[in-house]
Amino acid sequence: MCILEQNTRNITVRISNTRWNRLMELENAYRIAKSVHRAKKECEKAPAMTLDEARKYIDSL
Repeated sequence: MCILEQNTRNITVRISNTRWNRLMELENAYRIAKSVHRAKKECEKAPAMTLDEARKYIDSL
């Protein structure tokens, strides 16, 4: 990786396609993990439901 230009708001770098693709994969994985973590917290706060109530709730989403 090579920094081409840098100012107070932006950094321009030269990076290989392979490394860029890997970076994008990691960023997407981070987003998914973050949403799963938030969903887990929400599930822990939700009241207990029977199987039929849970299915109705999921269908309503």
